[in-house]
Amino acid sequence: MDPILILQEPPPLDPAWLAHEQASGLLLPKPIITNPAERQKTYSDACKALNASLLARRGRDKDFFSGLDIRDFPDPKIRCYKPSNTRAPNTVIYYHGGGLQVGDLDSEDLSCRRISKALQCTVYSVGYRLMPEHTADDALADARYAHQMLSHTNRDGKLILMGSSSGAQLAAQVSQRSHFGRKVDGVLLRGPVTCDAANLPSRFEGMHTLMKPAFHTTLLSTPALTAENRTKEKLPLEEDDLKGLPRHWVQVCTNDIYYSDGICYAEALREQGVEVRTDVLSGWPHTFWLKAPLLEKAVEAEESMLEGLRWLLEG
Repeated sequence: MDPILILQEPPPLDPAWLAHEQASGLLLPKPIITNPAERQKTYSDACKALNASLLARRGRDKDFFSGLDIRDFPDPKIRCYKPSNTRAPNTVIYYHGGGLQVGDLDSEDLSCRRISKALQCTVYSVGYRLMPEHTADDALADARYAHQMLSHTNRDGKLILMGSSSGAQLAAQVSQRSHFGRKVDGVLLRGPVTCDAANLPSRFEGMHTLMKPAFHTTLLSTPALTAENRTKEKLPLEEDDLKGLPRHWVQVCTNDIYYSDGICYAEALREQGVEVRTDVLSGWPHTFWLKAPLLEKAVEAEESMLEGLRWLLEG
């Protein structure tokens, strides 16, 4: 691994993010919500409100939010995005983030819209069972079932698995055991969770440096994944045999306790001959583009993601 990618201390947070924190009240004490259902509803309502405000805007992003046929399916919970009046042979299966504890089909709706419209492909956003009512293994089972079911659609085009944060964990785990469904042509991971730091593979101990307070931010200050709530199945970085996996595109933020998860997983893939590209966003926190989508850097991060998807589809 390039030594410059191994961070002992985070770089300063970008001034634009610091200004956003101040203006949006992120520095104020957060309410403590112990009821899981209430926590999920609060998170979902905030996502819906943000989506509605952005979809009502005119200007820069308006074109990405029109000309799409969007349909929800109840069982399993899936939202399909498809460009109107055109054939869209390529398929993206998208897993939302949220620490496997919050999140739903509205969480990353805008990213799914953008992908479908910009790349003229069919996007399936997958819902899954959440902790603590269910287990991490239940979430993975749902993610895998969705892949098996959806991978047989649009068989003439490419199939990409994609996710952010814990959704990227699911995408990576599904890609490692994808033999039950159609062959995966590429994997795109944004801020991925790839290991349980308490059970870090020994060869990465000198590279995985970020589970410490210096990398805590207002968006993420505690690991969502622990030894107690992880999947029984191997996590992505724990898998020994990565040979033969499709090309990967991995996006990471430096001011993020999960930065090392993404960097180390990219290195593990390269070590075993998998073609990987890495996009490092310096001075920014975990999946900030979801919380502050109007910031210039958030738009750039989304554009980089689209370029990453184009690269995967061209492979």
